[in-house]
Amino acid sequence: MSRIESKNFWTDPVMSTTPSTRSNLKYCTADGFFAMPWILLSLPGSFIAASLLNSLFQIGPFWFGVVTAMPAVANAIHILILPFFAKFMLVRDMAISFGWLNLGAWFGGALGIAFLPLDQPDQAGLFFAILYGTISITSSLMGIAWTAWVGDFVPAQLRGRYFGKRNRLTSVSTIAFMLLSIALLQFFDASRQAYLILISVALFGRMISMMILHLIQSPDPSGGAISQANWARELTDLRQQKALLRFIVFGSVAGFWLAGAGAIAALYAFNDLGASPAQFTQFALVATLSGAICLPLWGKLIDRHGAIPIIMITFFGWRAGDIGWVLITPDSLHWMYLIWLSGGAMATGYILASFTVVLKLIPRKSRSAGISLNLTSTSIAGAAAPLIVGTVLSKVGDYGISTTLAYRSGMAACIIGGLLSVLILYRMREPETDPHLNTINGAMRTLRQLVVNQGVSFFSNTVLVRRNKRRR
Repeated sequence: MSRIESKNFWTDPVMSTTPSTRSNLKYCTADGFFAMPWILLSLPGSFIAASLLNSLFQIGPFWFGVVTAMPAVANAIHILILPFFAKFMLVRDMAISFGWLNLGAWFGGALGIAFLPLDQPDQAGLFFAILYGTISITSSLMGIAWTAWVGDFVPAQLRGRYFGKRNRLTSVSTIAFMLLSIALLQFFDASRQAYLILISVALFGRMISMMILHLIQSPDPSGGAISQANWARELTDLRQQKALLRFIVFGSVAGFWLAGAGAIAALYAFNDLGASPAQFTQFALVATLSGAICLPLWGKLIDRHGAIPIIMITFFGWRAGDIGWVLITPDSLHWMYLIWLSGGAMATGYILASFTVVLKLIPRKSRSAGISLNLTSTSIAGAAAPLIVGTVLSKVGDYGISTTLAYRSGMAACIIGGLLSVLILYRMREPETDPHLNTINGAMRTLRQLVVNQGVSFFSNTVLVRRNKRRR
């Protein structure tokens, strides 16, 4: 897996490229660095958005479930919309056009947030559902085009080391924004003014990143096109890939319980445990740092012991560690740091190992269909869970059930369901990696978003690439 290299990326002779390619790589890195706050803001389960929705506007469980489901809904339906735009838009044009459209939606959303009443949760919930629905679908279409475009101007032999460096720099941007969020939320007592400042920072950074995208020169003068694969035939071929279908079932079942737990965690922390927005951001920061520190370790363990054993160990450990959610009280909220510390470390191993397995299982001749099937299946599961959670939690008061009992019972159900889902992988054999593949653009999007909802924020803009081992 990716390792931290000590050599200077730009002066290493192994990385020698044309001046145009070097410029493109620098611009792509700068784009990711400045875009990070906007990416976090665009995920309703992230620390900044979750606190905005639950602490400031208090939109309630039902609307939070609806809003949280929007990114997964967009990931599921973009496959139906994409062919229409792919007919007359090149990938560069699509990435830039939907990027500006998304930014325009955010400027309108920021204006609405500035004047939206704080004492009308249903009105606020509907507003954010429409806002995040628009943002999610434009982000999804832009993301598909961006990953196809990146494949055009980033040489295949450089991707492992290049994206390793890019991921580290975007992690720095993530941590810096989290620290700024903690400071502003504490200084302004989590007021509307604090959120508007943070939103302004995120949108200003995104505007810079969009301008940088215009500087990238594609080797393909036309800007590239999205492959129009014969998905019907490829999907038919996938019926023979029993191991892949089995892993997609596992990913969907596990993703369902993860998405449910992520929705409950934010609601429980703000509405019942009394966590402040600054505290919640601190929890997420702890998870982010522990995940980043453990990243190289998990890569070595996956190389040595295989990905499936690491998936089973990390996912089991992650879910078991979350049992603390069932026991914690407002007086023992400081124990939350330990829960998120463990969760961040385990979540990192889980997503890296999952990426490795999908990389091995998707057949080269059915790559487009395999990616689409995995993304669609996990997205449907990821969208269904918060909708169910929000609906159920919004009704518990009608039956005289305390909210504390409801949150704890819901979290316990998600933990048990997650633990049992590991059995799907029992005695599953792990094939060798296809040497022709080192990344699968877009296939892990929903899982990365679910991991961000659990606090590991640096995965929001991480490009997963498996580095080929060097010959000795």
